[in-house]
Amino acid sequence: MALNIKNQETCELARELAELTDDSMTGAITIALRERLKHVKRERETNELANKLLAIGERCAQKLGPGPSSAELVDELYGEFGEPV
Repeated sequence: MALNIKNQETCELARELAELTDDSMTGAITIALRERLKHVKRERETNELANKLLAIGERCAQKLGPGPSSAELVDELYGEFGEPV
């Protein structure tokens, strides 16, 4: 299987990484791609989890109905100068 890289910057980056890591260019590219892929997958999983948690929060908020805002609750707990009431 062949991969033909026609971008000069990409070739230079691969060569520099290979020299710094004492790997072949193929090895350096493989490791770099593996690490980038792991990072992208982790980021996607994090975003999916955040979206699920936001959806849960929205469903819970709908069931709670109207009530005091966070600012109103804080005002009830703390005095004018930030001291607990």
